[in-house]
Amino acid sequence: MAQYTELVQKYKKRQKDTLLDTVSTGLSFADNVAVDLGLLEDAGVLADTLETVSTALPFALVAVTEQCKVILGKTTQRAAAENTVYRLVKTGAAMGAGALAFAAGGPAAAIPTAMSVRVLMDQYKSKALLGARVHNRTERLRGICTRLKQRQLGFVPGEDGAYPALPCGVELVDAE
Repeated sequence: MAQYTELVQKYKKRQKDTLLDTVSTGLSFADNVAVDLGLLEDAGVLADTLETVSTALPFALVAVTEQCKVILGKTTQRAAAENTVYRLVKTGAAMGAGALAFAAGGPAAAIPTAMSVRVLMDQYKSKALLGARVHNRTERLRGICTRLKQRQLGFVPGEDGAYPALPCGVELVDAE
């Protein structure tokens, strides 16, 4: 089981990823706000290019950062793939909610909504993982309690059922 300090370091590293994803999503919305307010009206091709780049930027950053972790040996390919999928879904949901908020409430509502969706998804994942850990530990404790009760009653669990407990130094031999 991981020590407390190892867990703290692990979660501090995750917070950097969350910050990077949030900033890139915020930049994407800031670009959309600038285009919609007409600040880049005279830019023409530049405005179209910025819109495309800013939409793809958060997704590209997720893919690049996760692959860099694999290359540097900080994580396995499987873990990186799982993290990439989760981060991409979280970014897509945040951008979709931000776009809806932008349409409904204007530019001032888009960025806080996107950040709130990201935070809510992180909280949901954290609580779901906590629930799974508690369930697994509860099952483990039940198994330990069952074995202790069997020992107290004089039976030792085996593959084919429970065998009577034998004195120390005596082994049960199957005759074939």
